[in-house]
Amino acid sequence: MKNRLMYLFVLLFTCLNLQAQFTVVENRKPASRIVVEQNNEVDRQAASLLQDFISQISGAILPIVDKGVKKGNIVIGKGNTEGLTEDGFRLKTDKGILYVSSGGDKGSIYGVVTLLEEYMGVAYYTAHTYDLDKRETIVLPELDRAENSAFRYRQMQCYAIRQDPVYKMWFRLEEPDEEFAGNLWVHTFDQIMPSDVYGKSHPEYYSFINGECRPGKASQWCLTNPEVFELVSYKIDSIFKANPDRNMISVSQNDGNFTNCGCPSCKEIDDREGGPSGSLIWFLNKLAERFPDKQFSTLAYLYTMHPPKTIKPLPNVNIMLCDIDCDREVPLTDNTSGQDFMKAMKGWVAISTNIFVWDYGINLITMFLHFLTFLSCKRISSCSKSIM
Repeated sequence: MKNRLMYLFVLLFTCLNLQAQFTVVENRKPASRIVVEQNNEVDRQAASLLQDFISQISGAILPIVDKGVKKGNIVIGKGNTEGLTEDGFRLKTDKGILYVSSGGDKGSIYGVVTLLEEYMGVAYYTAHTYDLDKRETIVLPELDRAENSAFRYRQMQCYAIRQDPVYKMWFRLEEPDEEFAGNLWVHTFDQIMPSDVYGKSHPEYYSFINGECRPGKASQWCLTNPEVFELVSYKIDSIFKANPDRNMISVSQNDGNFTNCGCPSCKEIDDREGGPSGSLIWFLNKLAERFPDKQFSTLAYLYTMHPPKTIKPLPNVNIMLCDIDCDREVPLTDNTSGQDFMKAMKGWVAISTNIFVWDYGINLITMFLHFLTFLSCKRISSCSKSIM
């Protein structure tokens, strides 16, 4: 009797386990379909990515359809999105259907990538370079897994992004033109208000340095000049109208160190706030008030790395904090320059939750030297822990 009960228990457990499994391909033949019900380009990309890799793994081509969800289907984009944020996803099997749900933007793509990587044995390395766990039958376990991105925006400057669109999707990367209106991304002062257009007629629009106004591509704006604010506001309004699908723009200092304006009005703010970030955030806050439904990104870079003492960025002001001055041979916490950056980061985190971090994974002086990538990973880990 005891043996019979044990046999029945094992049989029941085996049956339940088999029911929980989800068969995608059986003996090189499709056992599932991919359903994309929403007219969404990202969901279609996710479906094509899944179809392509399943074909490479097994030789079976799963059909992609736009309606008729039934048991055994893989549904892209729809499903339970509770708790998901932008780029987040949920992989869940429910009543014989596998849902790849999206929290928005590229969530369905990243869900498919996780499905391929974690459950179908695909390992992606660099452009067009990956390994496959080839098999004639693909069976997935019961799934209920949700993920949200730790970082809202992830960008890396490397050749592989240009060479291989799958690489970009696989490593969850984005590019400036996907986020920033008019592709205006960092060092934009001279793009928005060109000095070669306004410099001669309005030198007062630019930095007052050593007793004179100095227009130029490495110069900055006089941030307390009301005419500058109105002209910049007009330009920004035009840029957003020309890019109605974007809601963020970078309004950020030109690439020069200590070329900020020292006129009495700017200097008064900066002296009170402990540095040139004072007048910069003061100006950005005015833009943020003028356009409350838009996001304004600016650089905390070189002379503006440290936050102001009392002025707090408005919620729609994004701080892009840069560690360009940090030594590269050790983690950020292990030398004076890195410790100064971490101090700046803690200061910004205390007054803002809208922060990007730009880490320089390159030796800018000797470009051909090998760079210790694992130290970059340690820096990114430090930044992540500080922001969260």
